[in-house]
Order: sequence, then C-alpha cells, then structure tokens
Amino acid sequence: MSYKIKSFKNFEKKDWNKLVFTMVGNQHHFTWNRIKYFETLPNIINLSFAVFEGKKCLALVVLGQSKIKNKKIFSFNKDFCPEPIVNHELTINEKKKLKNNLRTIIENIAKEKNVKLYNLRTHPVIFEKNVVKISSQDQFFQIKWAKNFFVHNTIILNLGMKESEIWNNFSKSHKKNIKRILSKGLKFNVVNSKASKAEIDGKFQNFKKAHYLNWNKQTRPNENWESMKNSIIDGEAILFSITHAQKDVSFLLCGIHKKFCFGWSQANFKEYEKEYMPRHFLEWSVIKYLKKNGFLLYEIGERYYGYDNFSAPEKFFSISDFKEKFGGSFFPKVNFVSVIK
Repeated sequence: MSYKIKSFKNFEKKDWNKLVFTMVGNQHHFTWNRIKYFETLPNIINLSFAVFEGKKCLALVVLGQSKIKNKKIFSFNKDFCPEPIVNHELTINEKKKLKNNLRTIIENIAKEKNVKLYNLRTHPVIFEKNVVKISSQDQFFQIKWAKNFFVHNTIILNLGMKESEIWNNFSKSHKKNIKRILSKGLKFNVVNSKASKAEIDGKFQNFKKAHYLNWNKQTRPNENWESMKNSIIDGEAILFSITHAQKDVSFLLCGIHKKFCFGWSQANFKEYEKEYMPRHFLEWSVIKYLKKNGFLLYEIGERYYGYDNFSAPEKFFSISDFKEKFGGSFFPKVNFVSVIK
C-alpha cells in the first residue's frame, strides 16, 4: 500500500467537503458539520482521516474513539461509526481491495490506541456521482469481520409520489388527528440558511429549551448544540416548527444533503401536547414542504424492535410506531460489532 493518510483536523471545511462529493456511499454522514456533531458528543476523540494515492483521494474514514465500561471502542458513544466511503471512479474490484486495505489501516490505529472493538454501521441511502438513491449493494460487506451484527429498519418516504398518494398511505388515526388539528390555527415555520442570524439564534434557543424541559436536564454539551446550529447556517439542516398565538409548540430539526432529508432531533413543549398533538401536523407540513422544494427522499427514522442482541428504552418503540404510521417503506440499516485482533 502506497497510501498517504491525512487527518481530518488538518483540513479546512471547504476542502474536506469538496472530497466528500467525489465519493460513493453515505455522504450525508461525512460532511464537515456532521463530523463536528459526532466529535462534540461527550468524551470523543476524533480520529477521522482521508486516504490518498498521489494527489487522488481514494477514501474518507469517519472514526471516533470512545470509552464505554472502561473499554476503548471505535464509536461515537452509542452512535456507530459510518462505513468508510470510497472514490466513485474506482472499479468494483478496486473498491473491494481498498476496503480490505482500509480495514488493515483501522486495525493498526486500534492497536496503537489499545482499542478492542470497532462499531460500524451502513445505511441504505447512498450518493453516487452526487445523485441520491436507495441501494443494498455491498451493505453487508463488513460482515466478514463482524463478531456480531444487528439490523434496524429505517422508514423512508418516496417524495416522488403524488401528495395524495403520500396522504393515502398514512394510517387512519394519523389522518384523523391531522384533520382535527387543522382547525386549531397552528402556523408552520421554516428556519434555514436563508434566515437571519437573529432568527436562527432565537428559534434554536427555544428548540434547545424544549429539549431541556422534556428531559429535565441538558441533553448534550453546548459544543454539540452549536454544531447542530452551524448545520442550519451552512445549509445542511433545517429547523421546522409550529406555533400557536406566536408561541412555539413543537420543533423538528432535519439534516439535508442534496435531495435527501433525514429526521435528526425533535421536541415539543409538553403543555401543548394533549390539545394539539403537534407532531402529527408538523410531520405532514414538513413532508409537503420537502416535496414542494424538490426533495426526493425523506427518512422519518428507525423502526425499532427488541430482540436478543438489542434493547432500548420503551420510548424508542412507541416513537417508531408513531413514525411507521406515516406510510414510508422499510429499508435495513446494519450495525456491525467487530473485534480488533
């Protein structure tokens, strides 16, 4: 291998992002702001890097080091590292060879850092020549190194359908609740990169406040919140909300990449939940906005089930049941756990 390794910390934002667009794979987890979001999670060492051969970038690797139960692990706490993405100009055989070599590089870093486990995930939404599509190609490539793996379905809406088709796929209960809420006088709001700094700061502060009140604590470090806000400023996220009588009721932060949108973080002010059931109206308003603005796919979020090697708080299952009723299709997200030998 005649590779040159360049650390993420030695890049400028624009130069790193320029490389992302030359890769095939889950580009949306590799932008500068997305990595900064991972990096600012508690107790993370960011070891991400680019791999070059001569002047050509062959691959990008997003790698975080965590310490869980006194064990050093490649992960971003509970978030698994995204699978490395590789240059779209490579042949199929060249991609396979490169992925094998990347594994060797990662194992060498692990030995140097005394890391014993590598938690890695794949995603069905990929970008090839910057065009978004859903693909299962090579999604289980990493199984060759896995000690264990588990699969979640993620719910994705095809926004290429007619609005009436999307609506008809909603559950009866969701349609009933949305119709009932329409008479309540709720207003849908969009805060994106075109908004003023004051508008972004004000709305984001209320979003952060709603999170705090829901959990009775600050759910993430200030630096992590700041990275989320920067994603809005840089056009990599949109903060949607609904208000009633000029008071914020509910928020949904979505990440965006090209023509793909994914749900990121949501919060309501609890005093309005019973009367307005705001998430129903908010999701429907977001779907219509995305379709109108040319987005092709909207990932509402995971559909969790409990099984032998996966468990989660009961809230996860009830939320995913709610998301399923918006009628999206299921696509697998694979999580691999491998041992560094």
